[in-house]
Amino acid sequence: MNEPVRVLEMIASLTYGGSQAMIVNLCKAMDRNKVHCDFIIDHPELSGMAEIIESLGSKIYVMPTFKGTNVKEIKEAWDRFFTEHPDYQILHSHSRSYASLYLPIAKKHGLKTIIHSHNTSNGKGITSVAKNVLQYTLRYQADYFIGCSKEAGEWLFGDRIVKGDRFHVLNNAIDTDRFTFRKKIREEYRKMFGLKDEKVFIQVGRMDVQKNHLFMLETYAQYLKEDGSSHLFLVGNGELRQEIDNKIRELDLEDHITILEYRNDVEKLLQMADCFMMPSLFEGLSVAAVEAQATGIRCLLSDRCDENVNITGLCRFLPLDSPVWIEAMKEDFSLRHDTKEDIIKAGFDVHATAEWLEDFYRSIAE
Repeated sequence: MNEPVRVLEMIASLTYGGSQAMIVNLCKAMDRNKVHCDFIIDHPELSGMAEIIESLGSKIYVMPTFKGTNVKEIKEAWDRFFTEHPDYQILHSHSRSYASLYLPIAKKHGLKTIIHSHNTSNGKGITSVAKNVLQYTLRYQADYFIGCSKEAGEWLFGDRIVKGDRFHVLNNAIDTDRFTFRKKIREEYRKMFGLKDEKVFIQVGRMDVQKNHLFMLETYAQYLKEDGSSHLFLVGNGELRQEIDNKIRELDLEDHITILEYRNDVEKLLQMADCFMMPSLFEGLSVAAVEAQATGIRCLLSDRCDENVNITGLCRFLPLDSPVWIEAMKEDFSLRHDTKEDIIKAGFDVHATAEWLEDFYRSIAE
């Protein structure tokens, strides 16, 4: 095959999220003479990674946002897109909520289709019920299925698909060189933020219900009564930002919490910190937790997270009970671990994963 395989990555938004960072890093690591990836989004207001994608020579297409009532508009837009762009061979959808509307259209236009499960729950409420209904038919519509773990695959596709030969686990791989701990970076960043001997906690993730920031704030406020010199960094932004700001003021935490919104230097922030925290209400195999472990940092995660993420032994899984978290936060986190070989051996290095995905795309396009 002389021409590169042309792949569309449906990724919903270009915010600095875990799944977005993973697929962008994979596209960067693949041989672009063999596979060329372009991107489709439906939330153009969240476009922090657009510059990185465009630097790869990739295009970004914007489709209508699904509102629940605009099914006809969605179908017509996707049908028109494939008519106008007949050169694509594969659609790889990382968004599942309404993929059941556009996967059949892609197949009608001759594309091979892949649906990718990055999570293990839709949460609760009316929105989650709607997503559950819409995504059920995906197991009958896609040609191939990928999960960030076996559990993520079972949740979205069911046991029959996961046990078949059309399902594959694609590890949430990272650039291990970028995240390897360097003392100089730690010292530089702690100085930048005016830190001395404080114990530094960090939570990385979108400010939405799933990531459970309010629990973290309530817990941290109680922890401060025992360790008033510590500091908490919240890296991310989202729909709950205002509520989180209000809670920080309500709990009088302004002097102990720094919000950094979306960043492209997360690896350095993690090296500055002493403990990574993820009190999520549900979670697939978290990219952020893999990144944290790659810097050798200790990780406290809720017991709702996929335990397969503990690839270095640095993760503890805790029930969502504040006293339990407070006791865990009191531990000595000063010892840093060299985990690079553990990450690579577990199959989470981006270069090896990109080689597999490149071969997979080429094999199904033939």
